[in-house]
Amino acid sequence: MNWLEHDIFFLENSLKNIVLFAVILGLGLIFKRMLALVLSRQSFRIFKSFSHDQYREVFIGLLRKPIEQFILILVIYFSFEHLKFPESWHLVPVTEFGIRKICLITWQIMFFTTFTRIILRGTDFFTFVLVHRENSSISLELGNFLKDLIKVIIVILMIFAGLRIIFDVNLTAMVASLGIGGLAVALAAQDTLGNLLGSFVIFIDKPFKVGDFVKTTDIEGTVEHVGFRTTRVRTADKSLLTIPNKKLIDVPLNNITLSETRRVRFELGLTYSCTSEQIRAVIDDIKNILKQSEMVGETTIVRFVDFGPSSLNILVVFFVESNEYDVMIETKEKINFEIMKIVEKHGCEFAYPTQTLYLKNH
Repeated sequence: MNWLEHDIFFLENSLKNIVLFAVILGLGLIFKRMLALVLSRQSFRIFKSFSHDQYREVFIGLLRKPIEQFILILVIYFSFEHLKFPESWHLVPVTEFGIRKICLITWQIMFFTTFTRIILRGTDFFTFVLVHRENSSISLELGNFLKDLIKVIIVILMIFAGLRIIFDVNLTAMVASLGIGGLAVALAAQDTLGNLLGSFVIFIDKPFKVGDFVKTTDIEGTVEHVGFRTTRVRTADKSLLTIPNKKLIDVPLNNITLSETRRVRFELGLTYSCTSEQIRAVIDDIKNILKQSEMVGETTIVRFVDFGPSSLNILVVFFVESNEYDVMIETKEKINFEIMKIVEKHGCEFAYPTQTLYLKNH
């Protein structure tokens, strides 16, 4: 290896330093994946007792990639430590703003970002175990909420740490200055705080969970995700609605999944040419078909309720013994066909909006 001691320079860097730079960088690129796998397996020991020695592969899957990136950041730092900027470039020292300081700050930001990703992936695993371990009392929705909340806190803390360490920001003075504008920030963030409170209410009261079919005054669909600020609902036409949590706790909400039955209510309008005997016969026959239907519950209402502007109205109410939407629609369709046959059998007709105009001869 005596040839490394020869006075050979490139951009004022010796051949020895250039070779060390290349070797460290090359070995790091080659072995970073294997080293990340080893470190992931060793890191699992920290969570081993918490997870009861389960979910090892889940942990490795979450941590391997960010640890690999972290190793790459370290390899870049230690390899470039053996190189220096040429004196002929007349660069300012690293303590002053210039290329050297920009390079250092860039590396520090990459270091903090990657380190934060490792912590966040550890949070993912922590909440995953809370939800999935045996006899867990933590629901999936609450687990996701805790995960998002912890992540927000971690990111805020890491930002403050980065400002202090990388940019040497006086945090005390910064917090004091933020206090001056705290009122304006609070007013601007009141909707966000309202949604956060809505999240707490949803997770504590549990009016619904992922997979439930819910209905409000203007929203109807299946809950797909309950988040830190919003809830996503898949509607019947397959569109995805993102709804602020505050709105969901401020309006009456019907969790149809928790219901054992589905109510069907509508009115039949028959023409005024129908006699009272015909209407009574129609009502009796509708009651009979509801009683004979296997999917209709015992509670039914079939009543002549109103003299409408252009029709004689019969109220029909019954309960389908299933909370599934498709079953309810299918049952309602069968009942509707039977009602059409009944109306035709008794010589009646369905009314539609009409007006009769009487002209008086003078």
